[in-house]
Amino acid sequence: MAFTAQITENDQNRRLDRIVRKALPQLPLSAIHKMFRKGQVYIDGKPVPASFKPQLGSILEIPELVAETPQKIPITRGKVSKAPPVRLQSTDKGPSFQILFENEALLFINKEAGIPVHGKDSLALAVQTYLGPKLSPSLSFRPGPLHRLDQGTSGIITFSKNLMGAQCFSIALREHRLEKWYVALLQGCMTEPAQWTDTLIRDQNRRMSNLVSETDAGKQAITRVYPLFHTAHTHNPATLVFIKLETGRTHQIRVQAAHHGYPLLGDIKYGAKKQARPWVLHAYTLAGLGRLDLGLPDSIQAPLPDVQVIYLKTLFTEIKQRLFIQRLQETTPITDLLGAIIK
Repeated sequence: MAFTAQITENDQNRRLDRIVRKALPQLPLSAIHKMFRKGQVYIDGKPVPASFKPQLGSILEIPELVAETPQKIPITRGKVSKAPPVRLQSTDKGPSFQILFENEALLFINKEAGIPVHGKDSLALAVQTYLGPKLSPSLSFRPGPLHRLDQGTSGIITFSKNLMGAQCFSIALREHRLEKWYVALLQGCMTEPAQWTDTLIRDQNRRMSNLVSETDAGKQAITRVYPLFHTAHTHNPATLVFIKLETGRTHQIRVQAAHHGYPLLGDIKYGAKKQARPWVLHAYTLAGLGRLDLGLPDSIQAPLPDVQVIYLKTLFTEIKQRLFIQRLQETTPITDLLGAIIK
């Protein structure tokens, strides 16, 4: 069976072997390499190597496939949403989610705690269902999350809608041009700001991150912590903090907080005391987005979920503290919130 398709905006300037792998996932990698070696992959009627980078509008042809190609369903681009944040309802293809901001390049979502980003009943599945009718057809590009959030973590997470958005965001994140701020509830009484600089290594078997010495083959993790206020309960003290991530290692906040004596309250995986409520770790702000030249605001905030606000109000009862927690439900710039604490 032959395969013919047109190179789209999200396919151009990518290696052709990568495009073919995405477009024909049912083919084994060995079969794809064999087709290129035998000159059986054509662009605009001419055989090309695996490293060839086609341009917009070119025609990809493979006269003979070793496996049947599933029919591709054409989809069309929808209009950019300028509406305020909305909540999409749950379906049989994933959970509901709240849209914070969306344009033709990127989609920003306020994720609920307890929802996995990948896998069955995941946020990724729900987003793909939502974006399906909005995106232009592409052989190789699939929308997906551009950074991580643990299943138990709530807050802002970014999904790509086109290749340019994915590349620009990923490069800015890798070059540390974006700021990621979190709200967290830590076990213990932390009174002074701190910078935690450690070396982490991932234990894939236990699905945990561990601290190691600088001489080991780990990766540096840098976290800045700003205490806001703490409970007055001496038997079980807790501290609400702002956290700025300077690096983005797996479980970075959780493992560093535990190592420095302030584990996330209730995060028993990293040594905290067991409690009935889930731990509070919320990705509150993503800043520096205006530098990407993608038509984005400089920063996007994900308001704290109602359930977390209600819980925090049971711990912190002074008027000033309660008003501050209420502001976390609003899209308030991080600088304003920090200024309120300093004053």
